[in-house]
Amino acid sequence: MDIAPHATGALLLINLLFASIALAIGFAAGGWFFSGRDNNADRKQSGDLDSEEQEAKIGIERTILASQRLCDLATSIVTDVGEHSDSMSRISAGLDAMRTGQDDASVEAVVGVVEQIAEANSQLQERLEKAEQQIQAQAAEIAIHESEARTDSLTKINNRRAFDDELGRRMAEWQRKSTPFSLLIMDVDHFKRFNDTHGHQAGDEVLRKVAATIEACAREMDVACRYGGEEFAVVMPATAGRDACKLAERIRTSIEKLSITFEGKALSVTMSLGVAQACDADDTCRIIRRADEALYASKSAGRNATHIHDKSQCAPVTPGIKQPESGKKPAAEEDIPKAPTTVLDKLPNRTMLAEELRRCVPSALKKDQPLSMVGVELRDYKELSNEYGTAIARLTLDSVAQFLTGAFENGSFLAKLQEGQFAAMLTGSSEAEARLAGQRIAEALSKCSIPLGDGELKLETNISITCLEDHDTPFTLLARTEKSLTHSHGEMAITT
Repeated sequence: MDIAPHATGALLLINLLFASIALAIGFAAGGWFFSGRDNNADRKQSGDLDSEEQEAKIGIERTILASQRLCDLATSIVTDVGEHSDSMSRISAGLDAMRTGQDDASVEAVVGVVEQIAEANSQLQERLEKAEQQIQAQAAEIAIHESEARTDSLTKINNRRAFDDELGRRMAEWQRKSTPFSLLIMDVDHFKRFNDTHGHQAGDEVLRKVAATIEACAREMDVACRYGGEEFAVVMPATAGRDACKLAERIRTSIEKLSITFEGKALSVTMSLGVAQACDADDTCRIIRRADEALYASKSAGRNATHIHDKSQCAPVTPGIKQPESGKKPAAEEDIPKAPTTVLDKLPNRTMLAEELRRCVPSALKKDQPLSMVGVELRDYKELSNEYGTAIARLTLDSVAQFLTGAFENGSFLAKLQEGQFAAMLTGSSEAEARLAGQRIAEALSKCSIPLGDGELKLETNISITCLEDHDTPFTLLARTEKSLTHSHGEMAITT
């Protein structure tokens, strides 16, 4: 009697089910990690904080419920397989008894045993088919929520999380196999002025139309994303710089011709674009920096233009744009002293901070020890980058990183969050101690300045303090830290 195929099929189904559960739980955690960061840019545009936070929570809750239903299905399948196994054991025992002469063997008895086997197999098959249908339904629901977590809620294209994943994947392929790829970063010109003139709702409509145009121009293999605010990016696999420039110009001219109707008015915008092809010395940070420098070159050339960074300098792509003079720096950068960027580049990122929180938070809660987070944000970093250029903005940010590295030493973990933001985890520090540290940092940085031509650039920061509570998880503590930092507005924000 051969029941192995049924048992094997059931066990395979159970293994697949538990893999789906693991994926779902991982997605739910990832959604919690990234929802705050991905939604921050949208919040700045729409101002609708509560609705987006609620939307993110609902998505996570639905995914967790789907995961729980999968767990219930797994338990049910295990029970069904166990019952089937017990039935087969009883039938086997009966057949053994017939074979050894303990019971009278007859044709009717054997037929009865065969009927029992067929009935048991039929019942198990029916239950497994029903479970498979339920698993497919739950998997489809999880897939929908995963798609939503990687989609920008305003523009409906890929969000920053999807961008980070795709760029990391292409960079790994480049470093491992030398598979070429290019990166395009672009920015809607004078968008802040546009918002001030026409209102944020008109600005939101522009972002939606621009995103749709970028996606329409991109090829099927390209990954178009909203990078943040009015910035967009396209990761182009297996694409040389020359072909990437063609796509960039196609996007630029399409946006230039775009007419956006809003409340009876015909609105139009232009974009500045920067292209970089992966080269030998690149990592993800460096290729983003090179594309940013090309973008700034387009802005310096009068905007509505495309430049490409060719490893050493930026060259114009748009017809009619002059090649910058060799060795000539933008006027705003001529007197800026160069500082090493290694401190900023070597700082742990948000993911590493999350991992450290996962290690430290349970221990702090178990031992009833205090743990605090100090958030530091370089105020108006985006405007600083737009006005003075990426190089100056990065120099300023690196100066802050160097200072914070010295300020947070023993018993702390310093990491970079979004551009212009840092967070330090202080284990064993109470709210009062964290507040004192935050005040000292704010006072010290307010006295710092960077020479800029005939003047100097003052450093202005936002500081937030977030303390670990009994109900916190590593995810909620990090989310509260980021939210508190976003809402600090120049005054120290304390969240308990």
